[in-house]
Amino acid sequence: MGKAGNILTALGSEGRNGMAVINHVVLHYQPVGQKFKHDAEFFKNKKVIGENQKVSNDYFWKSNKYIGKDWTGRDLDLTYLIDKPARYLKGQLSDAEDVDYYEFNINEYRIQNVLLLGKYNLNLQITLDHIPEGCDYNLVLYDSEGNQVGIGVDNGNGGKSITLPNWNLENKGYMVKVQAKDGSDVNPDEYYQLSFQTNQADKNNILAKQMEEMSEYSYALRKKLHDGQDATEEIQALEKIRKKYKDYYAEQLDQLHMEQAKEYLQGEKAPDQSDIKELLEKMAMGEKLTEQENAFVNIFATAQEFDTAKATAELSTTLKEITQRLESAGIDLSEYSFNIQIGADGKATVDGIDDGLIKSKVETTLKEFSEKLMDIYFTLDADIQNMSEKERYLLKAAVDLEKFLHKATNGKVSLDDVKVDHGIIGGISRNLDRLLNEPGKNLTYSNYQSDILAIRNYEQTQHKRVLSELNVGFRVRNGKIQIKNAV
Repeated sequence: MGKAGNILTALGSEGRNGMAVINHVVLHYQPVGQKFKHDAEFFKNKKVIGENQKVSNDYFWKSNKYIGKDWTGRDLDLTYLIDKPARYLKGQLSDAEDVDYYEFNINEYRIQNVLLLGKYNLNLQITLDHIPEGCDYNLVLYDSEGNQVGIGVDNGNGGKSITLPNWNLENKGYMVKVQAKDGSDVNPDEYYQLSFQTNQADKNNILAKQMEEMSEYSYALRKKLHDGQDATEEIQALEKIRKKYKDYYAEQLDQLHMEQAKEYLQGEKAPDQSDIKELLEKMAMGEKLTEQENAFVNIFATAQEFDTAKATAELSTTLKEITQRLESAGIDLSEYSFNIQIGADGKATVDGIDDGLIKSKVETTLKEFSEKLMDIYFTLDADIQNMSEKERYLLKAAVDLEKFLHKATNGKVSLDDVKVDHGIIGGISRNLDRLLNEPGKNLTYSNYQSDILAIRNYEQTQHKRVLSELNVGFRVRNGKIQIKNAV
């Protein structure tokens, strides 16, 4: 959700041995740097849990990442709902521009069904339903690299469904995006639902063939390694098989995109990479795309390319909002060229405006937009996007913690002041000491506690500050804005 995240609602949970343990499992989505948590006792008598209004999942990198386990030891994210048709996720779109990203992984699901149950995988389908009346929402599925591998089609029940591709055993992570179809109304007061369904796949499907080819060499590899023998032949054979199916995956991806595009081609040739680049540039400039152009972007662009164009357009829109706010105060930003720096605590500073009063008013106004500008920067900055998931996670966690500490202590304590000794958090006030070291069932402080411990552990092992990677800056010139390190 644009200004909010989502809560995963799983109904009808059963414990081991078929014993009913809990009526409701709640998976709270929190932004990168925070975690899913649950409290079975508190929520067990609730039938419907409302959406968490404090967080967002608007970008591919800001989907519902997780750390932690539920009461059965399973990971708490959309993965939890796989193979449980009675359970579902509830979410909302706040406006027509809003998108919601959710991550899930089918590795455990494949291991259980292929290796343990011998089912050679099931076809897995994800469904979007309970779409608000008068609205047309859609579903787009991406693999872990951001390639589009499915677009929702009408399932005959008023919803949209996508069957996950069975092209390669190596592909396990996916991201699903919910968005309003171009021109569709959005009802921010009504929930949509996401759920999974399964059905038996052909026993001779491509995954079964890949597994059969790999199993012979995998067994021989393990045996030779165990016996201390040279296993070069087996290693090379397995790499050859992996490459074969990686190439097959790429072929199937191209075929899927061409098949999806047929509906919109109208006798024209399919767009090439330069055509898609032009459409993304048009989108980044804030120009409205036609239905055909939107379709081509959804089909051929990666999630990261889509997000970059979206964030670039939002950056220009945000500057317009800031400009209008300042114009009402008698300040014309077009007369100034200046740089903006946003600290981890959300404080905005301006360099290049000599008039102290005007500078102060600009900085005060910018602070109201600092969180949005921070998200845009994270999306557009190549260095941040090239970080590992863990590094990006911890960086955003550190930013969230810095804001919290600044607000909670009136700027007296920063993340640099916080120490950890044998798992105990120190360097903070007595009240924060109690809240962070003994958070109990308070999800917010429990998240902060886990993040602090994770950050300090990373810094100790990597010998560098997490926040040393943060340098959020923008340049404003001639009424236009861009991130500071953009070419």
